[in-house]
Amino acid sequence: MMKLKFIDSIRGVAILMVILVHTSQKIRNLDFITEVIARYGQMGVQLFFIASAYTLCLSGYRRDNETLPLIKFGIRRYFRIAPAYYCGLIIYFVVSLLISQFHTGKIEVPAKYNFLNIFSNLIFIHGFVPSANNKIVEGGWSIGTEMAFYAIFPFLFKVARVKLYSFKSIFIFIFSGIIFSQLCIVLLSFSGYYISNNDFIYFNIINQLPVFLIGIGYFFFKKYYKYELSSVNNFLFFIALTFVSNMLWYFNVPYFFSLIPIISGLSFVFLFELFQKNDFLNQKLLIKIGQVSFSMYLLHFIFAHFITSFLAPRLSMINGTVTLMIFYLFSVFCTFGFALLSEKYIEKPSVEFGRRIIKRLDVRFTTGNNLQ
Repeated sequence: MMKLKFIDSIRGVAILMVILVHTSQKIRNLDFITEVIARYGQMGVQLFFIASAYTLCLSGYRRDNETLPLIKFGIRRYFRIAPAYYCGLIIYFVVSLLISQFHTGKIEVPAKYNFLNIFSNLIFIHGFVPSANNKIVEGGWSIGTEMAFYAIFPFLFKVARVKLYSFKSIFIFIFSGIIFSQLCIVLLSFSGYYISNNDFIYFNIINQLPVFLIGIGYFFFKKYYKYELSSVNNFLFFIALTFVSNMLWYFNVPYFFSLIPIISGLSFVFLFELFQKNDFLNQKLLIKIGQVSFSMYLLHFIFAHFITSFLAPRLSMINGTVTLMIFYLFSVFCTFGFALLSEKYIEKPSVEFGRRIIKRLDVRFTTGNNLQ
């Protein structure tokens, strides 16, 4: 139970970070410190990635003797992600039509809604299609990257179970991923694909892979090592690495945006430790926010991006930080409310439907074996 509380709390922190950065992008006249803190909310996605890798490893061990593991893994991931994502696709299509009506006085379907872009999002390969990535569903790039990770996770987990039994092997596993990622980025630059913040290469699994590997490495470190830092030291390491990430960001060198997610991912390992060891951090509201964080991620752009961009200029006479807090709380409150509905009517039913499919597979598998 403690592990579930801790993981849900981490997801809660991640979505609150993401909502903060997207709300701040529509607020003017922010002071430097507020802008830096809000901007760093972007790394909430990397916190999600660490949590995803960690929990998939946890689940992999729990289902160690499962029959048809690859098929069942695919079913679970698909029905956890796809139904809500498809609803998001429809919602943002409607939002695009309403925005068109507002700006031009007539409903026009944006050019981005072509067959390639829609189809790529439907089968979750949009992370490899520049015109489709982060265009059809707001924030959809992270879902495409996550699904790409799901595709290779069974292989990575199989390797990790055999190889990751020492600190040296864990370091080599993560460092090899970083080297592979950086080499790919350099090679892509020769073809005209350069990395900078929030561009196609930044979003791609090639750039984000080391973050997932850190999550896997962290899981196996916890499995084989009992060595632990004090909460004070965990906090200090988290702050120090976060500071380094922000310093790289401050210099605004495009290539640094291949390193910032990695350093942030390392910092989040220490944040994980803080939440795992200090139960008072795992508050009920934060846990619940974490439990509906996927729906919140899909829905929050409506409030943090579109509604805030429309209303915020009307409060331009108010201090920028105060304006940010007003719209941030508004975005979190509204997103959380709609996410609770999404959890009840979309997420839980779709996950349960996936479970029923898996149960039918088990029955057929068992019956088939008995007949033999």
